Amino acid sequence: MHERTFPYTVALVDDEPILLDELGFQLRRHGFEVATFSQAAELYRHLAVNTRVVAVLDIGLPGEDGLSICQYLREHNKLMGIVLLTARGQRDDRIKGLAAGADAYLTKPVDLDELVLTLKRLGERLTMEGSGFRPSQDKDEIVVDGWRLRLASAKMVSSHTGAEVPLTLQEVMLLRALTRALPGVCSIESLGVALGMETEQLDKHRIEVIVSRLRTKIGRQTGETFPLHARRGAGYYLGTNS
Repeated sequence: MHERTFPYTVALVDDEPILLDELGFQLRRHGFEVATFSQAAELYRHLAVNTRVVAVLDIGLPGEDGLSICQYLREHNKLMGIVLLTARGQRDDRIKGLAAGADAYLTKPVDLDELVLTLKRLGERLTMEGSGFRPSQDKDEIVVDGWRLRLASAKMVSSHTGAEVPLTLQEVMLLRALTRALPGVCSIESLGVALGMETEQLDKHRIEVIVSRLRTKIGRQTGETFPLHARRGAGYYLGTNS
């Protein structure tokens, strides 16, 4: 068995447990750090707290399918390596996969040597600055007015009751940007960058909707008011409203 030598994780997403176990085993033998998931939500939680990842996605997943996952990941990270590994081998399927943002489209049963070479090639991009979903210096838990943002589990924990609110990848990215700006205000532009928006396509309304939904969700699940505030003409900030 090879020692793990690659500074990134291969995230396998497939709803076939036997395939996940076997492919994960084979890739680990080639030196890769491997994480396996059966659905999109599990992958998003992993990406919220892991910086360098190459994703290998099946298309026919329950809930959010592989094409949708691929599109979402590509919108938020231009450098991330994405491989679609599927039984759908028709030309139209391949075109759709590549159009969704995949770097490679491989069919099952996969040629392991081809997959390994593809993963190595894509992993090289992850050494580039800004390629990860979060910088390595982030703390695992950030406390604001008693509220605890837990990055490892992608949860917000209430200040009084200890109720835990699961967060989406998008919400974690938003909150990370806000905590970096503490104790000041995080500008709309900075939030847009954190959410993967291009500068020329900054959507202020979309940010407003994300913030509103996050506050509503936390309030509904905890019965408390989350200290996320708007500063007119400036942006948003966390902490006591003043």
